Amino acid sequence: MGLWMSVLVAAISAASVAAPESGNFPGSYFDSVGKTMLQQRAMDRWPGPTQLVHGWRAGAFDDDAKIGLLLGASASHDPVLIPLYRESVTSANPRLRMAAAYGYRDLLGDALPNLAGGVDPVAATALAGEMDAVAATLQTRPLVEMWLQSALATEGKSMPGWKGTMLHRPAGICFRAVEQVLDFDDVRYVMIAYRTAENRGNRATLLRLLEAMTLKRFFDTPDGQSQGWGVEDLDEALAAGDSYVSYWLDVRCVDGVDSMLRASFAEMNARVAQPRLDSSFDIWLRLLRWGPPTWRAMVARQLYAFGGQWPQLSILQAESKTDQASWQRLLGWYGVLDSRGAGRARVPR
Repeated sequence: MGLWMSVLVAAISAASVAAPESGNFPGSYFDSVGKTMLQQRAMDRWPGPTQLVHGWRAGAFDDDAKIGLLLGASASHDPVLIPLYRESVTSANPRLRMAAAYGYRDLLGDALPNLAGGVDPVAATALAGEMDAVAATLQTRPLVEMWLQSALATEGKSMPGWKGTMLHRPAGICFRAVEQVLDFDDVRYVMIAYRTAENRGNRATLLRLLEAMTLKRFFDTPDGQSQGWGVEDLDEALAAGDSYVSYWLDVRCVDGVDSMLRASFAEMNARVAQPRLDSSFDIWLRLLRWGPPTWRAMVARQLYAFGGQWPQLSILQAESKTDQASWQRLLGWYGVLDSRGAGRARVPR
């Protein structure tokens, strides 16, 4: 073992990649409580995915530590970790196989497997083959595009020039995965999928994702608590989305999201030259406090990139009680929980 690798292994071991919650895996308590606690710590305190891979390869972890790592590091949704799941799913250790199957699905943002009967050798072999195919696809395509392709396939459509594997899932599962793995830089893929889709429900969901990524409002909330959404409301939102997508894809020919964010900030009377630099931290924090619920997940991810706390927020379920509680906890961490959103904000280092 070289000197550099020895130092790396020692550093990772000292970083305490501990996972006491994995003692409750598998089971309903881990699903509902343990996983959230473990992944919060993993994203806030653990070494990054590439470092974890190096530590694994260097023999820094025993089987118990590997189980915790497979369950916690999946929150990063980083495909660099897939070889670790591939190696573990055929292990002789039954708990390691289960952690590999569970963590791999979670890494992708997929629906979680039922582990009541464990992972038998036949299922392990089949899953290993899927991992190989997915890993090969993700060498040239981003994870978000694979899920968008899978969603479009449910209506007989395809992302332009798609080559590679996809997962046969209902559209709802595909979009739930998309929102979990989404990054601001994926905006062009979502716009193309929105333009390609014909199913109104799918287009409406994609437009919700675009709202969060571009900090725009396409869906106007109807006046009055008793008011609901109707066909005309949806048509207006989709028409606004069509115009927006056409402008940025065809007129401006923009690949990235920064120009869109600058335009959105300008509409909010915030002039920001580089919207994703640390100097704009205060603006993003105000958006987390006062912005629409559908923006919160992506806003919180940007704050995390500045050094904040990892958010457990959803775009598509932003109005749920679970998300409201997570949002309140996050505001408390940043120190902006009083009635005016004032106070001393916690600026990450």
